[in-house]
Amino acid sequence: MAVMLYETNFYVHGVDTDLKDKLRPASVLSYFQDAASVHAVNLGVGYHELLDLNLYWVILYEEFEIFKDAEWGDIVKTRTWPKSRTRLEFEREYELRNKSDELLVKGISTWCVISTETRKLERGDSVVFKGEYYDYTNYPEKINRKMKFTITEPDMTYDYKVLYTDLDHNLHLNNAKYLDVLYNMHASQKRVKKVRISFVNEAHVGEIIHILYKHTEEGDCYIGLVGANTCFMAILETEE
Repeated sequence: MAVMLYETNFYVHGVDTDLKDKLRPASVLSYFQDAASVHAVNLGVGYHELLDLNLYWVILYEEFEIFKDAEWGDIVKTRTWPKSRTRLEFEREYELRNKSDELLVKGISTWCVISTETRKLERGDSVVFKGEYYDYTNYPEKINRKMKFTITEPDMTYDYKVLYTDLDHNLHLNNAKYLDVLYNMHASQKRVKKVRISFVNEAHVGEIIHILYKHTEEGDCYIGLVGANTCFMAILETEE
């Protein structure tokens, strides 16, 4: 059986970059998600294959660390591979490398499958990968995706209304879009070094996400609320 490793190249377009022509964190996440989606199809567990089982993929958590910025005009290689699954969760690793094979970004994500009928978590026993697991990891220990911080006295708040152009084919706010929302919240020139973001509940078109921000020793902490429900939580480590 073939090893479950997928590699593809992305050209960094101007729409993927920030004011300094550096690849935005939201674009990093978009590259990762696109590569994962294609790889899932290759493994026989893509979007349409799961729809036939009344299931679809949902991302619970993303974490990535940026060691060196890709820039406008670069061609970057994205590598991704799944890790051994647990009863309910599927982990997947990523790398972004330049033409010299220098590691730019490493990341890991946690996925699950949701019923299209109940919108509830399923065990996904019918989701079977076709191939052998890649014998390499940047994360030998299971990641801790739980975020337990609270924000009672925010340094800043921000409201964002979900637009049609924000939606993916699951009809909720695309996961990569969250990082652009946070970027627009500050409109700052801080460089993001590391991202941890937990997706708790879906946000749909027309809904208002009320975002609380607090700078702490851990980094820039965010909680997004839709009504009384937590939508997402995030910690970004930045530098000037």
